[in-house]
Amino acid sequence: MKELQRIVKFSFVATVICLLATGCKDEIRIANFETQKWKDDPNGCSGVRKQLLPSLLAGQSKLIGRGEMEIKAFLGRPDANDLQSRGQKFYEYGIIGGNLCDENSTEQSEILRIRFDALDRVSEVAIY
Repeated sequence: MKELQRIVKFSFVATVICLLATGCKDEIRIANFETQKWKDDPNGCSGVRKQLLPSLLAGQSKLIGRGEMEIKAFLGRPDANDLQSRGQKFYEYGIIGGNLCDENSTEQSEILRIRFDALDRVSEVAIY
């Protein structure tokens, strides 16, 4: 009987630790934003990301404080990334491909840039 109690206590504690370790944040949801369509338009070459951008910017506060893996799950792998000093990292997603899609294009590229702090949490979302 005591062995069974120990097993139950251990299972309970292990479950609580797992829940705390994985966090309680739910997946990112932004109204009128279609994640798969975003992911299927690398560098914004098809123009889909440009159409989705207003919805993303309207819900950008939902990205602040999120972890790197959550952003990858939501927006897909970045088109480019940049590692800076002090552990800062930037993910870049093409919005308007311009010369990223066609080197002969005179259209200027537009990029969504997400800054991560040293704890891999989003601290800024900006368009360049």
